[in-house]
Amino acid sequence: MAVTLVTGAGGQLGRELTGADIVGLDHAALDVTDPDAVRAAIDAHSPTAIIHCAAWTAVDECEADPARALRVNAEGTRNIVEAAGDAYVVYISTDYVFDGTKPDPYVETDAPNPQSVYGASKLAGEAALGEASAVVRTSWLCGRHGHNIVETILGRSGPLAFVTDQRAHATHAADLAQKLRWFV
Repeated sequence: MAVTLVTGAGGQLGRELTGADIVGLDHAALDVTDPDAVRAAIDAHSPTAIIHCAAWTAVDECEADPARALRVNAEGTRNIVEAAGDAYVVYISTDYVFDGTKPDPYVETDAPNPQSVYGASKLAGEAALGEASAVVRTSWLCGRHGHNIVETILGRSGPLAFVTDQRAHATHAADLAQKLRWFV
């Protein structure tokens, strides 16, 4: 029986992915920065595919602690890839790998140019991938689980203020989860 393993299963996307046919490991069950724990988890489940959702996505906090951002987003990904063996790895990345100056939507062939620690750490995660891997870049993830821009807006009272120097498209976690299942 083919097994798909999801890292970061406690997050918005991971919670949407986990189900009867997918084994989900949240941070309490798997710290991706611990190579021995990663190898043990992958050996225990023998997945044919891994959807690697585990990440540190707090952009402002990443700026304040670049070492942690790299440890989780880059080294954690390298740990997954090195332990994956023949399993196909799908890495969830971000539009923050780009500089945000392009007036049109970014495409796969656009050159990354991260302007933040978070973006640089996720790009370093992309660089850790092997040949049996795919990168899925998303932006403004929102859904019924976890903290996101929709929850923030609904929880505010009074006037709302937004940045005006960013362009993105909201990605509904359940929709992305459905499409990710195509990879595995």
